[in-house]
Amino acid sequence: MPTVHEAIDAAINEVSLASRRVNKVKTNQVRGVEDVDALKATAQTWFHTHKPIVVSGLNNLDVSAVDANLTRVLDATAKSSVKATYLSALKDTKTALIALRATALAAPSPVRVANTDDLAPDFSALAGNQQMRDILARRWDECAKCVRADAHLAGIVMMGGLLEALFVARANKMTDKTALTSAANAPKEKATGKVINYQDWMLDSYIKVGFELNWITESAKDVADKLKEYRNFVHPAKELRYGVTLGLNDSSIFWQVTKALTRQLLMSAKS
Repeated sequence: MPTVHEAIDAAINEVSLASRRVNKVKTNQVRGVEDVDALKATAQTWFHTHKPIVVSGLNNLDVSAVDANLTRVLDATAKSSVKATYLSALKDTKTALIALRATALAAPSPVRVANTDDLAPDFSALAGNQQMRDILARRWDECAKCVRADAHLAGIVMMGGLLEALFVARANKMTDKTALTSAANAPKEKATGKVINYQDWMLDSYIKVGFELNWITESAKDVADKLKEYRNFVHPAKELRYGVTLGLNDSSIFWQVTKALTRQLLMSAKS
């Protein structure tokens, strides 16, 4: 999403282009369908695209002067208005936008209120070592930062790595590993049929065995399976092959899944 300043700059450029277009009209009145439509689009783009970004980014900014002058432009398109009417309204709009940009530049940046749900949980139930708990907390914070910074693929890759570490930590908490190694979904070596060392399992195996041992619920398992797949888009060739571009909706959903899975693994370790 564009910033407040980018939205205002875009509006200034569009108003300047509209003025140049009106100046090129040969007749006294602006009657051409394309010219009138372009003027409508300039005003409507402000109201429907740029203004929402500006007022949501800095909600104390007064945009009434811009609104009033672009309303003049819209009103003029409803009739065969003369060039002078448009040029006057567009000139006043540009003046108002430049003043708005100056105010926005001087305004203090809004304070981002932290989402308490994004704060790292206490990993003590899974990791007895303080150094490991610190590492898990840092990984958790990086996942949240990636989502907020629009680094969606990086965030999903980080989530997959964090979950893998948490599953390993959950397995390490087991005094008796028999249930783990005898699970139906425990991965085996093709040549020998022996169960692979649990510390070498992939996330897919941990998700399946974790569900089998009641560490996580079935719904969590199903969504975690999708996270595992999207995590593999870390490989550019896979992204190219499937033509998938990950965005905020994807990383936000998977971040909620990661947090839910973490809570379930913590609860299972305490029980």
